[in-house]
Amino acid sequence: MDANGLHRPFQTLDVTRFRSAMAKLHEVVGCGKGRVEITRRGCDDVCVLISKAELESLEQALEILTQSDHYKAMCDNISQLVAACAGCDDKGEQKAPGSVTS
Repeated sequence: MDANGLHRPFQTLDVTRFRSAMAKLHEVVGCGKGRVEITRRGCDDVCVLISKAELESLEQALEILTQSDHYKAMCDNISQLVAACAGCDDKGEQKAPGSVTS
């Protein structure tokens, strides 16, 4: 965890190094001792290895968040904004009646 209380990956490995260290990483991460970023040469996609317990904790936190009044208000605000901008052009300005978008 960093100074802001956020988890940071303790290690970044390319897929070749990950393959050779998988059993040890499973043991370490499975005990809740960090995360591992997995990269692949020539590819921008990144995976993260976390423990099942951490995943379940994150899912539970999201479930709690979605039940909060703040989350529901935020969703309402976004819906209102989308509805208000339904007739806007790419610059957020109201389109002239009958105009066609490309």
